[in-house]
Amino acid sequence: MMATRVSYLDEQQALEGYLAAPESARDLSGVLIVPSWLNVNESICRRADRLAELGYAAFVADLFGAGVRPGPPQSPLTVVGPFLDDRLRFRRRLSAGLRTFQRRPECNADCIAAIGYCIGGCGVLELARAAAPLRGVVSLHGILNTTMAAQPKTVVSKILVLHGDADPVVPLESVIAFREEMRLAQVNWQINFYGNAKHSFTGEGAIGDKAPEARLHPQTEARAWQTTVEFLREVFK
Repeated sequence: MMATRVSYLDEQQALEGYLAAPESARDLSGVLIVPSWLNVNESICRRADRLAELGYAAFVADLFGAGVRPGPPQSPLTVVGPFLDDRLRFRRRLSAGLRTFQRRPECNADCIAAIGYCIGGCGVLELARAAAPLRGVVSLHGILNTTMAAQPKTVVSKILVLHGDADPVVPLESVIAFREEMRLAQVNWQINFYGNAKHSFTGEGAIGDKAPEARLHPQTEARAWQTTVEFLREVFK
């Protein structure tokens, strides 16, 4: 397997993503990974490695800047708030990562899906709403609300939302509003609920006992990964 850091720009902001792919790969189906508020850390890079082992090219996009690794004592909301408040800026940052990935020889630019965790789950949904050319997107314990709702018949991606039923950060009301948005926009969508799972049930974005509302739930993590892999196989047929 090949793994490398990839430098790129969003306007004047220097960014550094992480690319993993089988050795000497060319024109593979690609998976864009949008990380949690902890950004391009070791855990999310290992997920890219796992996808490369399955035969994909995988690219972790940088949300906050080259070398920027948020964490305690910063609060997640303080870190992600500027993107939640300015969805156009958020979409621009995400699109910079997608374009960088599309230009890589390891990746087939016409055959890309995206998965995201927490704020990254929100991010892949924003890309879908913006009609990004993605085969599908998976939002794992992602923030579902938006200030720029999907417009009818514009979303080209299949959408899968994997949500913890005990998530206090994204309550049921937000899920219901998202469902209505998807219905009105006539999107190909699906929502899976996982019992007793809180926010960050995959472990991505969780910081132990410092944030009890966000916890790894091992059973849900395993099931959600398997569901994600099956979804990728479907959209890449």
